[in-house]
Amino acid sequence: MIFDEAELARTAALLNEVFGHEHPLTVDSLRWYYEANPVGPAAVGNVEEDGRRLGNYALVPQRFISSSGDERTLGVGVDLAVSPDARGGGVFRRSVEDAYARAIDLGHDGILGVANANSAPRMVATLGWRALEPLPVTLCPPTGGAAAFEVIEADNRFADSEIFDRIAGRGFQAETGPGYAPLWTPELLRWRVARPGFRYWVHLSPQLAVISTRTKVAGLTFGVVLKTLALPGLMSMPSAGSIAASVARTHRTPLVIHWGRTPWVRYRGVPLPQSRMPSPLSLVLHRHHEEFDEESFELGAFEFLDFDAY
Repeated sequence: MIFDEAELARTAALLNEVFGHEHPLTVDSLRWYYEANPVGPAAVGNVEEDGRRLGNYALVPQRFISSSGDERTLGVGVDLAVSPDARGGGVFRRSVEDAYARAIDLGHDGILGVANANSAPRMVATLGWRALEPLPVTLCPPTGGAAAFEVIEADNRFADSEIFDRIAGRGFQAETGPGYAPLWTPELLRWRVARPGFRYWVHLSPQLAVISTRTKVAGLTFGVVLKTLALPGLMSMPSAGSIAASVARTHRTPLVIHWGRTPWVRYRGVPLPQSRMPSPLSLVLHRHHEEFDEESFELGAFEFLDFDAY
């Protein structure tokens, strides 16, 4: 699916107006997110009047697989926005329902929403979605040996480098365990770390590839663990302290955050309430058809890089 240049420009204008992103969205960044995803194009619902976008909701496809092999394609809900001068006129619902219809046409099984504290209850109460169990936020102490990891910045040369082939050439181990987990492939990693306007680092050991970045909260710099990928042949559980040490040294801060769940590493430390995060991370689920049993769907693995927080 090819998105029209003018349409993307209208979308970017709305999202920048509503959210005031630190990294303002551009046509290129939206084209990367909505069109270049190797899983498939986004289902983008909208409401427009007089050539102006008043509402927008995008469902970016992500494949999830269970330990039993059941695979589902869910649209990860992002960019839900209503123009301030169009609120109260049904634009919210119309944008969401338009996205529903487009997603069903594209073969999605349902929607996984990562919403803020205001949006999530509204989606549950008004639209009939199901609230999922919140995932933990942990401040991880750097207590291990950072030297166990080779660190590479995922710059514009990374995807075509020998190091990328070494990391992704044999694929990644499926995140098995209870519940569903995102299905990561080399193509998905290549696409994800190429996000315009963002910087990522890869912490590489013989058994793991950990993706990180840094952020500032209330003037403090934090290293952020974004994704934990197991390479073929993983035999033992690596130390979360050694990962945190590598992330802390790379980003020159003792403060390292991990959000989510992974079967490969037990990220232990100080639990943080979601209210302390820049945007509370509420998870909600909606199914598009009766063959998808949403009541039995739980996330066994999910981290920051599985959606668009960074």
